[in-house]
Amino acid sequence: MASSSGMAGPANDMTALKESLYLACVSTADDDPKLVFHQDTLKSFGIIPNNDINILLPVIQALVNDKLLKAVHDGTGGIGWRLRTEDEAKKFKSLTAEQEMVYGLIDEAEHEGIWTKTIKAKLKIHDTVMNKAIKHLESKNMIAEMKSVEHPTRKMWIKASLRPSERATGGPWYTDGELDEEFISQCMSVIYAHVKKKSFYVSASAMRKPKKMINGKHMTSEQAKAARDKVLGKEEQERNNVKAEKMRRYEAHFPMPVGYNDYPGLDEITQYVDRNEFTNQILTASEIQQLLDIMCYDDILEKVLGVGDGVGYRALRRTLLDEEDRGSVLSEAPCGRCPVFDLCEEGGPVGPSNCEYLTQWLKE
Repeated sequence: MASSSGMAGPANDMTALKESLYLACVSTADDDPKLVFHQDTLKSFGIIPNNDINILLPVIQALVNDKLLKAVHDGTGGIGWRLRTEDEAKKFKSLTAEQEMVYGLIDEAEHEGIWTKTIKAKLKIHDTVMNKAIKHLESKNMIAEMKSVEHPTRKMWIKASLRPSERATGGPWYTDGELDEEFISQCMSVIYAHVKKKSFYVSASAMRKPKKMINGKHMTSEQAKAARDKVLGKEEQERNNVKAEKMRRYEAHFPMPVGYNDYPGLDEITQYVDRNEFTNQILTASEIQQLLDIMCYDDILEKVLGVGDGVGYRALRRTLLDEEDRGSVLSEAPCGRCPVFDLCEEGGPVGPSNCEYLTQWLKE
């Protein structure tokens, strides 16, 4: 009996020490699951008698054997240990040696995932062995295939319980591994609309249509058409007055005066996008900044220093016109040579909707 009791004592002590040390680690790593424990930290718990290293190391090894701790390099050339949950430890203990090695690498890759070729290169195992292990882990819902926008042709694996990192997925700008150009365009449109409102003021007088005269005289419809036909010929087909209206609106918008200090900054734009609720995704300030940088590069917006939180944004006046409307349109069109251009308007003596010369020019 005495000898039996003497053999049971150390085993019981080891079990008690393992449990106490593990619980202390759980409590310490509660706020940081990635915390790496070192010998000094484990000693500081006051659980190992006399902080005897000859007792501590077997206890650590027992926890490693139970898959509750895993050895890791701490980045300084030393070795530490990282905690595993009891559920995770059970998964590891259910695996064969090859399966455990494969799962261990996928586990270490965390949110970034790992390439099958990287697994093979690190473990130096045959394709058949690796593929068999991966198939088993996938069937147990322990790992899942992952798409990476950085490496779209690679077959990547990640723990089934984890979500891929933004680096791997591309963040909100990617959907199923593909660049979501429609969503990006939608976001930019929302941003542009808000910035534009604070970039210009509209002249009411410029928006009013002036009375049309030639050389200070009013002309009848017949007189206007005759003057036009004398230079350009006869009318043939219809055309609307969309471009003329766009130009009128464009010319009625003026930049804010010098000293204006209400151009929106990054914080305001981020809050506006969030309140707009055009998407279920929450876009961070850094993600909005990416769009602002692109819009500045594309000459849609420009930075204004010394505004609000330091940098504001304003829309460029040229963006008020569509790309096809920009440039010297009137100098190329017959309108630039028409002697009664100043009388041209819908309902006037002559108009773009019934001008054969403008219609012909648009067809060319």
